[in-house]
Amino acid sequence: MPETADWTRDRWLGLADHLLAAARRHASPGHARITLPGPEGGYGRAVDGLEGFARTFLLAGFRLAGERGQGLDELADWYATGIATGTEKSSPERWVRLEERGQAKVEAASLALILDLTRPWIWDRLKPGVQERVVDYLSPAVGDDTYPRTNWVWFRLVVQTFLRSVGGPWSGPEMAADLAAHDSFRREGGWYADGHSRAFDHYNAWALQIYPVLWARMAGAEDLAAGRRDRDRETLDRFLGDALALIGADGSPLVQGRSLTYRFAAAAPFWAGVLAGVPSHSPGRLRHAANAVVRHFTERGAPDDNGLLSIGWHGPQPEIAQAYSGPGSPYWASKGLLGIALPAGHPVWTAPAEPLPIEAGDVLRAVRAPGWIVSGRRADG
Repeated sequence: MPETADWTRDRWLGLADHLLAAARRHASPGHARITLPGPEGGYGRAVDGLEGFARTFLLAGFRLAGERGQGLDELADWYATGIATGTEKSSPERWVRLEERGQAKVEAASLALILDLTRPWIWDRLKPGVQERVVDYLSPAVGDDTYPRTNWVWFRLVVQTFLRSVGGPWSGPEMAADLAAHDSFRREGGWYADGHSRAFDHYNAWALQIYPVLWARMAGAEDLAAGRRDRDRETLDRFLGDALALIGADGSPLVQGRSLTYRFAAAAPFWAGVLAGVPSHSPGRLRHAANAVVRHFTERGAPDDNGLLSIGWHGPQPEIAQAYSGPGSPYWASKGLLGIALPAGHPVWTAPAEPLPIEAGDVLRAVRAPGWIVSGRRADG
C-alpha cells in the first residue's frame, strides 16, 4: 500500500475551489469568457475565452452537485451571469456560436451537461429570456451532420438530450445514429477506438467511457438509456481492469496519445466506475486510483503557483500542444475531479483504499484492442 493516505473529500474540494478561484481572476467583466494566460490558441481568443468558461463550468458543476447547491449561491450566480452574457448576441463577450467554429460544439456539450446536472441551482433560476437564448445557442446542433464520427458524437448527443429536456428542438433519428456510432467503436476488452480508424488513447478515459455514464443520468435520456446501462457498465468495468494496470506506482498515467495536456482527466473513468456501480472494482480501489493520478500532477507543478493549469504535462511544456490547444484547453482536467459530485455521505469517501496493481505485485498483461503488452515491476514502480 502507498505510504501516503488518500485525500479526504475536503482536500478534493480544496483543490477544486483553488482551481476555480484562480481561473475566475481571468474572466471578462460579464463572466462569459475566461481567457487564461498563454499564447493564443489555434481558433482565436474568442474560442479561448469560451473554452475557459465551459471547462471550468464542468468543475463548478461537480462542486454544486456534490453539495446540492448548499452554501454555493455565489458560485452558481457567477456562472449564471456568464451564461446570460455569453448568449446575448449583442454583447462584446458573446460566445462563439456552433455554426461559426467547430470547437464551440465541443464546449456546448460541457455547457449542456452541467446545465442539466445543476438544474435546480442555475437553469431553473435563469430568467425565461435567458433560457430562450441558451436554447437558441445550442439548437444548431440539431440537423448538423458535420460532427465527426468520433468521440464528437457525444457532443451532439449531450446537447440534444438537454434540449429535449427543456422543450427545445431535437432529433430522435440523430440521437439514435449517434448512439449507434458510439457502439460501432466498441472493441475487445471494453476499449473503444476513437472512430473507425485504429485510434486508442486517453480519449477512452476522458470521453468514450465517461459520457455514457453521465449522459444516462441526464433528464432527457431516461428512456433512451434504460436498455443500455447494463452493457455500458460492463464495458466500463472491463476497461477499468486495463486502466488500473496502466498507472505507475507514482500515480502517472500512461504518457501516450493526444491531448496529454488534459492531465488528470485520466482519473475520470475511475469516478465514472463509482457512479455506475461497476461490479469488479471496489469504490476504495477506484477512489485510490483517481487520487493517485490527480496527486501525481499536483505534486509536480500542476496547477502552478498561481493556481493555473498551463499547456504541459507537469509544468509548462508548450510542445505538447495540439493544433487546437488554447490556454483554456487544459481545464478538461476538471473531469478528473468528477468525484466531488458525490456527496459527503457517499460510501466512496470512507471505503478502505485498495492498492493499484503495480502496488500489489508485478504486472504482465495483454491489452488486446490496442495491441499492447503491459509490464510492470513492483520493485521499481
